[in-house]
Amino acid sequence: MSRSLPLVKNHPRRDEKDLYVETGYKILYEDEAFLIADKPAPLPVHPVGCFRQRNLLSLLQNAVGANGSGLQIVNRLDSETSGLVIVSRSPEIAGRLGVLFEKREVLKEYNAVVFGIPEKPKGSVEVPLGLKSGGVHNIRVPDQAGQDARTDYEVLSVAGEYSLLRIIPRTGRTHQIRVHLAFLGHPVVGDKIYIDPSIFERYIHEGWREDMRSVVKSERLLLHACRLEFRHPVTKKKMIFTSTLPSCFDPFLK
Repeated sequence: MSRSLPLVKNHPRRDEKDLYVETGYKILYEDEAFLIADKPAPLPVHPVGCFRQRNLLSLLQNAVGANGSGLQIVNRLDSETSGLVIVSRSPEIAGRLGVLFEKREVLKEYNAVVFGIPEKPKGSVEVPLGLKSGGVHNIRVPDQAGQDARTDYEVLSVAGEYSLLRIIPRTGRTHQIRVHLAFLGHPVVGDKIYIDPSIFERYIHEGWREDMRSVVKSERLLLHACRLEFRHPVTKKKMIFTSTLPSCFDPFLK
């Protein structure tokens, strides 16, 4: 059953020092062309808003030092989505990798814990997405005049009122997985925007409050970029990278 998605309203931001982020990223692979980072959540990938220093790119640049100026994030993840991020070491490599994404020659796989049990154990959500301005945060909404978007999913396991899904986005729209699963009637656990935008407003303004758990059930979004497959931009060798689920998923899998 589909759901309407309400608008996120405007509200004041807090200072960066008052907003919690997790900075403990890991480098899973690196060579002269690119590196693969395993991003924790919450952590923005780029300098944005209040997060001019506490973001993945700035942290990597500081760690690399003088050689970090050429680093570029190739595949963006939401701040609250954890998992695999490709970081190129030069604009040339970023361009080559970008072409692979444009040609849809990069396989991206995610895991998510969602509310409820999808009626079909395997399926696709193919609903165009449009943009609705929400002041502090623009949100994506189902819109027949919007951009084409398709998300494939498979139920991997069920534990009580929650399901663990394997997800392959066939297009790369912002918030695509989150909006499509909410549209399906099975939003991602911990999704402060697409479960109840008023929770997101409070979270940005006040930080996490335990009473929010009664609605979203988890302090962080239970969406994880767990697998990437693509051809190396220089050697053309097939590369496969995987990342295990963070421990915060565990209580929802038992």
